[in-house]
Amino acid sequence: ICIEKGKNLSYQQHYYRSEVWTVVKGTGEIVINDNLYQANPGDVYKVPIAAKHAIRAITDLEIIEVQRGSQLIEEDIIRLETNWEDIINCCKLVNT
Repeated sequence: ICIEKGKNLSYQQHYYRSEVWTVVKGTGEIVINDNLYQANPGDVYKVPIAAKHAIRAITDLEIIEVQRGSQLIEEDIIRLETNWEDIINCCKLVNT
């Protein structure tokens, strides 16, 4: 998956699959269950089933996403937020 600098994937959940993200190139920020992490090449993030998650590219970012579960379908995406500022505000509310 390639994400252009300044762009992000929505904050979402899946109930039928887990994901593993491996950062190949670039830097970014990853949110998993309202916790913010800095992403660098070589980092690996496990996203369990039902975990809320999103990613934003600080520089052009390339990740490998591996999905595993009983149903790998588009209908299993529950989008919670799309704007990065709103995603970060969710994290601040939980972590205060």
